[in-house]
Amino acid sequence: MAASYLDPVLFIAEGDAYPLDCARFPYLYNNQGRCEQYAQPRGTEIALAPDDPLQDMGTRYTGISWREKRIPTRDGGYLIKAFDFGAELVEYRPLRATQATAQAFGMTLLRAGECIRFEYDGLVCGQYTYGQWAGHQSPYLEPGRRRELLTYNPTDLEYHDFPHVFFSRHRSVPLVISVARWRPYAHEISLADLWLAPGDALVLPPQRFPEPLPAGAANHDARRAVVNLHGNRNSALACRLLGGEHALLTETILGNADVMQGATTRPHYHEEQTPTRHTQPARGGD
Repeated sequence: MAASYLDPVLFIAEGDAYPLDCARFPYLYNNQGRCEQYAQPRGTEIALAPDDPLQDMGTRYTGISWREKRIPTRDGGYLIKAFDFGAELVEYRPLRATQATAQAFGMTLLRAGECIRFEYDGLVCGQYTYGQWAGHQSPYLEPGRRRELLTYNPTDLEYHDFPHVFFSRHRSVPLVISVARWRPYAHEISLADLWLAPGDALVLPPQRFPEPLPAGAANHDARRAVVNLHGNRNSALACRLLGGEHALLTETILGNADVMQGATTRPHYHEEQTPTRHTQPARGGD
């Protein structure tokens, strides 16, 4: 008799990680989607893309709101922000990761064979394998449902005061990073999926929440105050939409345990429970 159960569904599997020494080796080199560090420039040196807060790409939602929400854990819990985009279906615009599209979300595209000066403390480089259904899991549900395969793909975004680098190391399948540019004082957010070509990488510098605006600030000033958010759960989206693979091995630079738990450097998490729509970029363009 045939088995009456489904194959196990992989969400996210954590692999090996090692500490980075950015003091001795301040140049980050992208070797075909793999992290390497050097004391001197290697390949073509580039600089971080300048941040232009007025750049706007993706699907824009206006009049959004949010509230604090406590997520219970065994040792007490933590606070996140629960967004309400005021939509029945939330759409992420599919964009190929280019210098322009990356810059619109505060990132820099680091192509294979390029290096960038990268001097930060408390970082590790780790490997993570994302299953094609990882976006259909939420860590913010009640404890008994956090390993549940959901029928929808909710929004899960974060920012933090340490750099993050995403390497697309598969030979043929793109890495997909969900991104957002949030304008909290204008109550707007723009959403996209950046499809990162095999061998490329995205560099995101540390992000901080903008300082409060003075009373009576103009809308122009409100729109300049941005937070660049990102999410990894759709990393293997291309596996599901293009077929051929069930999971995607990735390489990521992020904070070590102390940085991840630090009061000023820890991640700030955001969810929106409305079902989302994710598609692939049109052929030959965005």
